[in-house]
Amino acid sequence: MGTISGFIFDYSKCVGCHACVVACTVENSTVPPLNWRKVNHFNRQKLPLLGFVHQSLACNHCQEAPCLKACPSGAYKIDPETKAVIHTPELCLGCKYCTWVCPFDAPKFNAQSGIVEKCHLCYHRLKEGQIPACAQNCPTGALSFDEIEEQPNPNAFGLSERNVYPRIKIVGNKVQSIVPQIDLAATTSTPVNSNRILFQENANSMEWLKEWPLAVFTFLSAFLVGWFWAGIGNHSIPLSPWLMLVIAGVAMAVSTLHLGKPLRAYKSINNLITSWLSREILMFGLFVWVGFISIFFNNIWTAYLASGLGFILLISIEMLYVSVRSGPKSLLSSGNTIAIALVFASLFGEHMSLLIALLAFKTMIYLIKVGSSLSNITPAIAMVSLVRLILGFVIPFGLIALRNESFSWVLLLSVILGEIIDRLIFYREFKPERPFESYLADVR
Repeated sequence: MGTISGFIFDYSKCVGCHACVVACTVENSTVPPLNWRKVNHFNRQKLPLLGFVHQSLACNHCQEAPCLKACPSGAYKIDPETKAVIHTPELCLGCKYCTWVCPFDAPKFNAQSGIVEKCHLCYHRLKEGQIPACAQNCPTGALSFDEIEEQPNPNAFGLSERNVYPRIKIVGNKVQSIVPQIDLAATTSTPVNSNRILFQENANSMEWLKEWPLAVFTFLSAFLVGWFWAGIGNHSIPLSPWLMLVIAGVAMAVSTLHLGKPLRAYKSINNLITSWLSREILMFGLFVWVGFISIFFNNIWTAYLASGLGFILLISIEMLYVSVRSGPKSLLSSGNTIAIALVFASLFGEHMSLLIALLAFKTMIYLIKVGSSLSNITPAIAMVSLVRLILGFVIPFGLIALRNESFSWVLLLSVILGEIIDRLIFYREFKPERPFESYLADVR
């Protein structure tokens, strides 16, 4: 195995002075509070005798860079000389998908410019025979830059367990086992887990309430696919081709509200080879137009084709979130778009027994998920969960049991609202991977 130039970080030498952050800011003229390099502190409350651990981290210019693969517009590229992962501002949509997939929280969304920024390894300095400014200005030698193994300890303490092969070598790993431990009960009357204080989670780059445009777009996609699937059967509520175009148009318009640069949305299918986001957008367009043609001309063969495209669309949506995590966690959510589509296929296809079975199953998954995280439930989330339970199961079950068709519009409205809440809550449960996450899971 060969070598490659990369960062070397020593936990035992880092004092958390932020000299590396200042050097990066000065070198690249970034505007605080947005910094390309971040020092994570794992005893923010500075509790005495508990010890301190610091971690200086920026873009590690992974050899299997997830940001490069995920970016729908092709805004990321590899510099041929330095092998640095470079972000091209002119191509960025501001979709923030790269901020999700990076397990090191390296890409930073700049709300002022509407695009993402990130460390470029000071590649201009490397070409002049110098090292990155952050490493050059570290006063303790905790952060340096030199030749390291081509695939250095990818699962090192504090880093992701995914095989993305970051260009960083971690030393001083013993801090994991020699951090001072004290009985906090001796200093406070409130029971405290010292590990949870020492290794606090870093702020998540994803604020779930701000993801409502994505929740609406993915919900409407599943809604349309489910209604279209229902039309394949003999007994169903018909979907007008013009209504299909209107709903699809609303979905697309709302989805652009998530972008920092909405006028660049046309670039979102530039990376079909590796980006699930590009595939999602393409499949959405194909499904809508083939579906419109099949309904307008009442052609069964194009209807089958559109049904298949709709299924691929939902798979693409789910893979957006599966690829962010190390496992298929989003597929186990009650807010899964495939499950939502099946609910509406049952509703518009008038298969009420199947509808109740699906709603009961989804409610069970939801309650299990909520029950597993009771310690993190706020009064607001508890209220939303109660509303979701009533709208998503209690009311539909009661109306179907009554067999009164005069309340069919109430049933439709109740199911729609319940599924929208479910999809929005999905984004609250969805957490992109961040540094030290695997270790935090062990100490809790």
